[in-house]
Amino acid sequence: MFSEKIRQLTLLLEKQELEAPSGIVSIQLYSELFAAYLYQNDLASARFLWKRLPPSLKKSNAELEQMYKVYVSLWNNDTTGFYKAINHDWSKHVSELMFELKEKIQQETISLIGRAYSSIFENVFAEMTNQTPDMIVDTCRSLNWEIIEGPQPRLIIPKRAVEEKPIVVSSEDQLQKLTDFVSFLEN
Repeated sequence: MFSEKIRQLTLLLEKQELEAPSGIVSIQLYSELFAAYLYQNDLASARFLWKRLPPSLKKSNAELEQMYKVYVSLWNNDTTGFYKAINHDWSKHVSELMFELKEKIQQETISLIGRAYSSIFENVFAEMTNQTPDMIVDTCRSLNWEIIEGPQPRLIIPKRAVEEKPIVVSSEDQLQKLTDFVSFLEN
């Protein structure tokens, strides 16, 4: 699974950072580690990484600054700011991580909307998920959500996913049934 792969990558990068000779660590290592922390939603570790970065690296590397903007948006739970910050031309060593982060946040937001909203306007949905009207229609179709046709913005009616819960029988109920059964057999 991708998240397990990222966890392993994080451990490897942290080890490389600690074992770096004379504390000299490459910008690539810092940016990969920062991106991995963001993907894992480990915002505390991302913050501490940012704090220990040499100031010269922070100022000279536009990609690290952009990642910091992504971090700030996640920290402040600012989805609009997050999508603005993540839509960036990332270098090839972090582009997959940042793409997966964007997809993950988008799917989590759609899932949250499905659980928390009984209805939502299309423009609000678009802002929260960074989707175009065509993408919204496809998403709603795939989830069996209803879109009320009419003037813009249209109303979306999410349907809650049916969660199967296991049947739980208390110990007292089981003991009572067993007692009744034994009693029946004895008589």
